[in-house]
This record gives sequence, C-alpha cells and structure tokens, in this order.
Amino acid sequence: CAQYSTHGWQWSLSNQPPQIVQLEHTPNKESEAIAFRPFNIRQEPGIRFVVIPESKQQWSIILQVHHSVCDGLGALDFLGDIWSLYHGSQPSDFQTHSRTNNIQTHSENDGHQNIKGDHQHTRETIAFATFRPSRITSSNSAKNIPHGRKPFQSFTLPATTVKSLRKRASQSGATTNDIIVAASFLAIHKWNSRQGKAGKRIRITMPVNLRPPRERQPASNQIGYAFLDRRPGQLRDPPEVIKSIAEASRWIQHSGAAGMFLVVLGAFLKCTWLLRLITQIPTCFSTAVVSNLGNIQSRMRAKVPKVDGCDQPGGLSITNVSAVPPVRPGTALSMCITAYGGQLTVTTMTDSSQLTPSDSVELTDLLQSQIEHLAL
Repeated sequence: CAQYSTHGWQWSLSNQPPQIVQLEHTPNKESEAIAFRPFNIRQEPGIRFVVIPESKQQWSIILQVHHSVCDGLGALDFLGDIWSLYHGSQPSDFQTHSRTNNIQTHSENDGHQNIKGDHQHTRETIAFATFRPSRITSSNSAKNIPHGRKPFQSFTLPATTVKSLRKRASQSGATTNDIIVAASFLAIHKWNSRQGKAGKRIRITMPVNLRPPRERQPASNQIGYAFLDRRPGQLRDPPEVIKSIAEASRWIQHSGAAGMFLVVLGAFLKCTWLLRLITQIPTCFSTAVVSNLGNIQSRMRAKVPKVDGCDQPGGLSITNVSAVPPVRPGTALSMCITAYGGQLTVTTMTDSSQLTPSDSVELTDLLQSQIEHLAL
C-alpha cells in the first residue's frame, strides 16, 4: 500500500497455466460446482476459464480472475490480448503515462480549497466510520424459480430504455451510471421493505479506476473504492436520490476520495493484527457493490475486426460481454454495468450463503424494473 501510488500491485507469474473447465450440454450440478468453486490461491494461478455450450454453434466463455491477480480492468486487458492472439494479431504494446497523484489532488496555490476539501474529507470519514450498513434480507421463500447454470444473472436493457435513461440523466444533471446506482438503492430498499425490514441502512461500494488515461501495463490492481451511504428516509423521493448521487459522484471524481481508501488501508497494514481482526469480524461493511466498466471494447483493446459493432476474432462473433465483481463476506450482492456493441448489460451475483437462488432471480428482476421505471 505504501508504494501503491508509485508502482501499483504487480502480478507475479505463476508456474501453472490458467485452468480451463469445459461443461457438457446437459446441466450437471457436480461439474458446475467444480467449475465455479472458490480459488485456492496458494495452489492455483487464480485464473480460470469455464466454457459452457449454449447450442451447436454458440458458447459462453467465462473468465474468472482472483482479485490477488488483478482487478476487473486488468482482466479485460488480458482477455483482449487473448482475442488478439486468437485472431493472429499481436497485442497492443504497453504504454506508460505520467501517473497523476490520485490521492492528493490539491495544488500549492489553492489553500482555501485545500482547507475546504480537507474538511469535506474529514466529514466523510466520520460519516463512514459511524454509519452501520445492513445486509440484504433473505425472503426465506420456498419458491422454486428456475435459474441458469451460471452463478450470476444478466439482463440487457432495450435500446429504447437506454435512450430514455440518457435523456433522464441529461435532464437531471446526472449520468446513466448515477441513475442505475440510484435504482440499486431503491431496489434494495424495496426488497428489504417486502421482507419487513424497511428500516435497514444501505451502503453501496463503487470500485474506481486509478489508472492514468490510456495507460496499458501488465495486469495489476489499480483501483480505489468510494462509498455511498443512504438511510431509509433519504430514499423516499427518487428524483432527489438521483440528484444526491450525481452530486456525490462529482465530488468523488474531483476530490480523489477513492484513493483515500488506500491511504487508510496503508495505515491498517502497519498494524497487521488489527487488519486481520477487522476482516474476521462477522459484520457487514457494505450492502452491495456496484461497478461500471464502461465500453468493454475500448477496455479490451483487442486487435480484431468488427462486424455490426461486435468483435470478430478468427471467424468467431462475440455477441456480448458482461462482467460482475466478486461478492465479499457480509456483502450479499454485487453488480456491474457494461456497454458492448451498442448494448447496455447489467449483471448481478449474490452470496449463496445469504440469499437463495430464487432471491437472486427476484432481486435482479426488481433491479431491472426499477431501472426501467427511473428511465420513464
């Protein structure tokens, strides 16, 4: 952590190749459990491909990457290199750009702004430390809702909905991401209310990219985290929720608040026993994680041709790409927004120890309906 802002965390090469697991056409719970089991990072390289046949000429290829290897953006860069090589092209060269300090963003000449910004950081730190987020409540329902073979759910928004979302964002002085984050808060609150837990507080964690623009380096972890906290009383008026999240997003972007997470983590690393204690406490640090990877094709940087907006490596057609962050202890839901070939896709994953497969399907459906409602 102390050297993070200068060098980042680099991936040391493993002597083992990535694992490749190919599932059969017929669903098999045993083989699927093996394919999606947690990594044993002491004995495995932390990279796994799972191939699922969907039809005679269609497959889902799932890349699983342990966070000790790299973050999601590093994984997409790696995936882009694979598609480049598959097509017979050489991956793009590595590029290093001057690394701006993402943690301290003030200049020597803006003393007043420094003081104002420091006060804001202090207020936010105190608010973060005193806020107690709650877990998402399981419905404990005995419903047997059909769910797929993958441990995650995805939905692609219709083009008309995406157009409406962008229009609503423009009218609200927000971004499409702000509206989807607002929908996440409202969907979780509505879900908790259905379970009789309307008073629960919600914290959403958002990974933030700390890479300099256009930089391309070996896979690494170069992300910080921003946190958005909301009490039930702050979720009564959807337009106000969107407005407050847009304001918070702008502050996070301009203040370097996401990088402050690394400063705090670096302080904890000086007391390793304290860090170990905090990570082992059975408490909820965040209700959900919401990530936005943006345009997947620009993230992958694959040197392959495109047809109708879709990458075409070596005669294959990549019809869509989605992603989802890992779920962490106490955090029952993670979700990710991706754009590919003109499509906007939202993918969710839930912690099976906290929510049932039926909960996962219903919660994802609720999130989709909330996004579509805010787009109106």
